[in-house]
Amino acid sequence: MNNEIIISHISMPYGVLHDQKLNSVKCENNQMIFTFDIKIFPQNYVGDCYKQYECYKHCDMIVAMKEESFNDFNFVSATDKNGKFEGISLSQAEFINAINNAYTAEFIDCFANNSELKIELGVNYYDAEKQYRKYRKFSLCSVALYAEKVIWNWY
Repeated sequence: MNNEIIISHISMPYGVLHDQKLNSVKCENNQMIFTFDIKIFPQNYVGDCYKQYECYKHCDMIVAMKEESFNDFNFVSATDKNGKFEGISLSQAEFINAINNAYTAEFIDCFANNSELKIELGVNYYDAEKQYRKYRKFSLCSVALYAEKVIWNWY
């Protein structure tokens, strides 16, 4: 099953992705592809909206990016006892490398504003070593992509 929207539309079929595990991220042909492993727990839903997705085990969220786009990839820490937080901005290549080496990453939310698609992921670098150790303090990943359309490929 495929769901496709034009980025200027408001309604996006991503609700079932909430808390689903991010398996990998890659960039091919100016498309960012976020692949999620899907496990449906019916008790987490009101009504039967989940039923159309219960036979799927994976979902690719494919974001067709605009040429010459200015995309933004950030990791942000939780606030400390003083209400302060830290953040780091990454290049696309650094982001892909870092997110694919996270202990866990889970979908939180996404929304569109004109041609900008924002994606939020919860991240955990619990057992990170070497070059990924610096990401241990971050708990949120925020991605802003200038996109033309998004396709959710459920399989």
